[in-house]
Amino acid sequence: MSMDMERLERAWAGAANRADVAAGLYLIDSAMGAVARRRRDFRLRMGLIGVVLMGWSLVAAYAIVWRGNVDPLREWGALLMLAITWTVYGVILRRGEEGGAEGPAPSLPAGLRALLSQTEGAMRRIRVMAVAVPIFLLALGIAVTQLGQVGKMSAGNIRDFALLAGIGFSLSGGIFAIRYHRFLKPEAERLRRLLGQYEDCPS
Repeated sequence: MSMDMERLERAWAGAANRADVAAGLYLIDSAMGAVARRRRDFRLRMGLIGVVLMGWSLVAAYAIVWRGNVDPLREWGALLMLAITWTVYGVILRRGEEGGAEGPAPSLPAGLRALLSQTEGAMRRIRVMAVAVPIFLLALGIAVTQLGQVGKMSAGNIRDFALLAGIGFSLSGGIFAIRYHRFLKPEAERLRRLLGQYEDCPS
């Protein structure tokens, strides 16, 4: 990764040309830059997901209320899927992006704690998804079965859809598992270790 010259120059100027102080300021600024970037990415992702969910909800409402081609009493599985998705979205949104308050960190440990909070928040979100996905798959199975019962999907359609859904969810689950165990968990352990080393050092 290339050095962020703008951040380095800002730290150097703030340290009155003292190399040791500038290095500390650079580390603090780098940590908080990562915190701000993660916070911005989280908000962007949640915003996009919210737009997609709202679109899905509007399509469902249009199909039920205006077109009348969906019978909620016989095809409630799709509405259950929608409710589960909104519930998971609300839980994740309520937890927030983690990472502490806005603004610069007063110290390097504060920056590390903010990064650790964000990393642990990402790990919790994956655990929430691990619980929600089996429930969602059950609702999906109900919805597809109901579509078959009302004649909107043939047996072949259901078989093909089940195959594609199985592949898609398996790939997604694998990606989340790799991210959790290969990236997030080791990162959280490193941040805890760094914080422990910093707190053990005499001031």
